[in-house]
Amino acid sequence: MAKHSKTIFLLLVALVLLLTGGCGGKVTAPADMQSVWDSIQTSVPLPGMRPLSEKRMMDRYGMDASALPQVLVMVSEDSLRVDEVWLVETADDAAAKELAAMAEGYVGQILREQKDYSPEQYAVAERARVVVKGPYVGLFISPDSDRMAEIFEDAFS
Repeated sequence: MAKHSKTIFLLLVALVLLLTGGCGGKVTAPADMQSVWDSIQTSVPLPGMRPLSEKRMMDRYGMDASALPQVLVMVSEDSLRVDEVWLVETADDAAAKELAAMAEGYVGQILREQKDYSPEQYAVAERARVVVKGPYVGLFISPDSDRMAEIFEDAFS
């Protein structure tokens, strides 16, 4: 009887592993970060936004875009607004965590700069979201950052 119970137990463990094997596994990429940006643009009201050049990414954040499989950084055309979106594919999960930490630090910098300068833009920066999905990172600084983050996350389901 004990041998039979052990066999049943091992089969149940194998079944659980089989059924949960897809949970938390490798992230399936969307077609590209541009398609995520297109979805955000059609779903969220945005101020005028412009792409940031690879040179400006390096100057502004120290982000080497040439080392990233996919990167799209959009910033407000109005220099008085803090609205910004990063959609980035990194080399791996570890690089994504590193980039997310950099993004969090960047948001902290914006908060410090805007606190006494522009209470309205400080409130926008407070709503910032950094989302990591496997090797992908999204930074959303916008009054609608929650919706943007949701669109980003939905691109992986």
